[in-house]
Amino acid sequence: MHGPGIGSTIRRQRRLRGLSLEATAGLAGISKSYLSRLERGERELDSLQLLTQLAGALGASITDLIGKPYAPHDWEHAEAQRAVMAVRLALLAPDGPDPTWCNAEDSLEEQVTASWLFSRNCDMVGQARLIPYLLRGLHQKVTTDPTPIVQKAFSLIAYDAAFLMRNLGEMDLAWIAATRMEQVSAELDDPRWRAMAAYTQAHSLYPVGAWAKAHEIAASAAETTPVKLGQIESAAARGSCLLVGSFAAACAGDLTSAQAQLHDAEEMATFMTDRSAVADRTSFSDWNVLMHRVAVEVEAGDPAAALAAADRINPAQVPNRERLSYLWVDVARAFTRLDRDRDAIGAFQKAERAAPLRVHLSPVVRESVRQLLDDTHSRATEVALRGLAERCDVLSA
Repeated sequence: MHGPGIGSTIRRQRRLRGLSLEATAGLAGISKSYLSRLERGERELDSLQLLTQLAGALGASITDLIGKPYAPHDWEHAEAQRAVMAVRLALLAPDGPDPTWCNAEDSLEEQVTASWLFSRNCDMVGQARLIPYLLRGLHQKVTTDPTPIVQKAFSLIAYDAAFLMRNLGEMDLAWIAATRMEQVSAELDDPRWRAMAAYTQAHSLYPVGAWAKAHEIAASAAETTPVKLGQIESAAARGSCLLVGSFAAACAGDLTSAQAQLHDAEEMATFMTDRSAVADRTSFSDWNVLMHRVAVEVEAGDPAAALAAADRINPAQVPNRERLSYLWVDVARAFTRLDRDRDAIGAFQKAERAAPLRVHLSPVVRESVRQLLDDTHSRATEVALRGLAERCDVLSA
């Protein structure tokens, strides 16, 4: 049997609140029949915009509907989950005995780089073992010795912590890490670092459906980050904010703003003749602009345009496995909307190979796999799907 999907959770939440199908559908801006099919699991719920609308109609949070953070169901997830309490303490109560955050044989720069390599490769177990201790030690140090070197190091580790917590479903901790980053970056008095912090804050607002706030933060930072010829890091900072703002606008239903910001981000990508600290962390590049175009087109309901944009990306040139997993998930979403189930399954499998645990913890993937398993009539396809479904923990005894 398949485990309960988001649709059954929506039905339970609706009934607990004493709401009828008709009333809930009206509040969410969809038809009664469509909501009924969602609740029965006959339609997959892979639109972040629709999920936000339904959460608002029910007076619930998105996390209430998707059930994340999920309980660990394998060794890798359990090991990664160990970081949650340690990160919480590092952010909220960093005082105390010196943490074992500094390897005497490694410089601070080397440890910050190691954290980024774990993050870029989406090695959540490696992140869990390093980030909390670096975060705690740097949080202590940035309070007592706030030099620019320490402030920048703390900002980069807070960035890594925010995305780790986001991937694990700990949305509040992701926001706190991003806010700590913003506070320290403000002391640097450098628009590039403030923009990177705004980018992180906007990303931490995605999973809770705060699209308007995410767009506001990102757009404001982009406006206040001037870029001149040769300023690679400024271009990366501004361009990244434009990208996160474009996706937030698309999820809020403002496609005009989303397309305009994508166009501006493409212009910023022409400045990227070399790499920088900001560009590395945010993966700002011409291929990342295309990846965001894929995501925006999927949310806009144009899967053909999404696939056309994806065809312009050479996956072999993408060094960031986490970003690559996002691309393949968006490609899979586009395929499912075109009823190309076999292609969708192949794209989900590519996403899983790029970043296994992140994909297993994605509510979009879990819901889509559950729906594909319900719809398949091919024995070979069912076998492939059941393996992915088991790893995503969407099967029940």
